[in-house]
Amino acid sequence: MHPQGKSIGSATAAPTKDFFVRMLTRDIELPDALLDLLDNCVDGIVRAGELKTGSPRPYEGYAATITLMPGHFVIQDNCGGIPIETARKYAFAMGRPPEATTTDSSATVGMYGIGMKRAIFKLGTEALVESRNDEGFVVEFTPDWMRDDKWDDLPMYELAADKLTEKGTRIEVFELNADVSAAFSSMEWIDEFRKQVARHYSLIIGKGFRVRIGSQEELDAGIGPISPEPFKLLQTTKTAEGAQIAPYVYVGKLGSVDVQIFAGLYRQLLSEEEADEEEETHGVSDDAGWTVACNDRVVIWKDKTRLTGWGEASVPNYHGQFIAITGIVLLRSKDPKQLPLTTTKRGIDAASNVYSEAKDLMREATKSLTSFTNKWKKFPDRLEGMYQQSQYVDLDTLQSSITELAMTAVRKLPEIKKFEPKYPEPEQARTSVRVSFVAEKTDVATLAKHFFGDQRAKPGEVGEQAFKVALDGVKKRKK
Repeated sequence: MHPQGKSIGSATAAPTKDFFVRMLTRDIELPDALLDLLDNCVDGIVRAGELKTGSPRPYEGYAATITLMPGHFVIQDNCGGIPIETARKYAFAMGRPPEATTTDSSATVGMYGIGMKRAIFKLGTEALVESRNDEGFVVEFTPDWMRDDKWDDLPMYELAADKLTEKGTRIEVFELNADVSAAFSSMEWIDEFRKQVARHYSLIIGKGFRVRIGSQEELDAGIGPISPEPFKLLQTTKTAEGAQIAPYVYVGKLGSVDVQIFAGLYRQLLSEEEADEEEETHGVSDDAGWTVACNDRVVIWKDKTRLTGWGEASVPNYHGQFIAITGIVLLRSKDPKQLPLTTTKRGIDAASNVYSEAKDLMREATKSLTSFTNKWKKFPDRLEGMYQQSQYVDLDTLQSSITELAMTAVRKLPEIKKFEPKYPEPEQARTSVRVSFVAEKTDVATLAKHFFGDQRAKPGEVGEQAFKVALDGVKKRKK
């Protein structure tokens, strides 16, 4: 298409700053914006090349402190800071320029694209960013700059020698937006945010990173760091036949992404009556489901939907009966762009090939575990014996024991190996059948009073006793 006639100037096409900021922050929740800032702290450790690779606690000695007050916000870390050239060229640009390639030394999930700026815009209209790596600097976001539609470069100043003597970054935001100020005034909101950090940073905190969150008064009083949400699976000793409750394990590569998957039981199974009660009350099922982490950052937490394979491809929908089933998927890549992350990093790009193939493995494990629970729900009185000499195995132990497992190849995925344990089966599974029917509550209470002297006896016990009495009567008449 060619221009027509004489040029008479140009039409403005740049977005207004107000429009850009509103669009940038509209689809991200406040907790996600703060988690972006924690991602940048971890970026600093890796970018500085000081991550203790090969150690079970590679983040030991690094910490971040988040101060939440109705009037201002602060996050400060000792995680290596931002190099002066990165600050000049990339860190404050709106997006990651194409020449800012991701290398092995910055292989995390923050990537300094829009996270820091988006978080500042979400929080308020005035901010100071101080950082020290090779050279200390200060960058200021002013209310005038926020209001002005021009995208002028942000001025940089030399950081005082007594500031950030440990290499790190400090971000302080003033003039908080009204909804942010309200959130930081609510202890309920702050407690919930602490739980989110405990979940989404569970692996990184478990590897030595310390995060403290609170008001200035709480921090001055010595509030402790966040404790990570643990991941553990139940394991029993092998029977004489070689059967045991143990984790399903998948290890290998999907393209350029390293994969580890562990799935199993984190608690004892429920009886059928307990499962029905759990389904009605939704009591304690929060620990069931799938967790997914990309480069140690948890992006899906205990999911029980089609996103993680429940209710798909012959896998049943989640039900209270499956409360004991849990699993974790660990995806790692030196190039974060290969990971199936969404921009908020609180979800998965379900359309990616990597996640699609990983989900096939997750469904395989889930289907086997649900089949196991289906077999045992018919024999609730025999469940207890199944857990004799059982113990919990944490994630570190699971990972370190991979080399001891008898791994086999996975069909269609040549670079993945799996360990599929032989789970115990009920001895009577081949000769027994479950009897189940519906009866009036008043009739069940009458029989409960008759058999046990207590009308509050469990319906299953009443039904079993009624069956026994009826069967004994038939057998006597045949004699």
